Amino acid sequence: MFRELEHINCLPAPFECYTAHKLWTHEHTSEQMLRYHLDQEIDLSSRKGAFIDASVEWVSSCFGINSQSRIADFGCGPGLYTTRLAKYGGQVTGIDFSKRSIEYAREAARKEGLDIRYLDENYLSGEIHETFDLIIMIMCDFCALSPSQRSTMLHKSNM
Repeated sequence: MFRELEHINCLPAPFECYTAHKLWTHEHTSEQMLRYHLDQEIDLSSRKGAFIDASVEWVSSCFGINSQSRIADFGCGPGLYTTRLAKYGGQVTGIDFSKRSIEYAREAARKEGLDIRYLDENYLSGEIHETFDLIIMIMCDFCALSPSQRSTMLHKSNM
């Protein structure tokens, strides 16, 4: 019994398991995560709206976003950054494996008359056959990946 208790209370080694897909694809959890993403008054699942606005303005000014700019947002969630980048004129693709968030993002883009391409897939394992001028990952997604997953991401971005 004591061995079982020790095992239960033993923390996994860093990056030993990757469970993000369980968070973002679980029916109840994904619904709650989307709700928190859309609350622009709190820094929880996403940054506050004013911070997102300032971030996109900074990205746009630093990288000269225009109608020729091809931008990908890996882990785009409900499209909070993709929508704003598209308003700066960029050709934007959002990639996320949360079906609920992608559906929300598509509907939001449609309502605003924005031509944003959304892919409902895992950016680590999905096939991405195009190049981009700029790839963004927001909310520390890159840091949450294991070293081998980071390597996968960096190789994808060099396609």
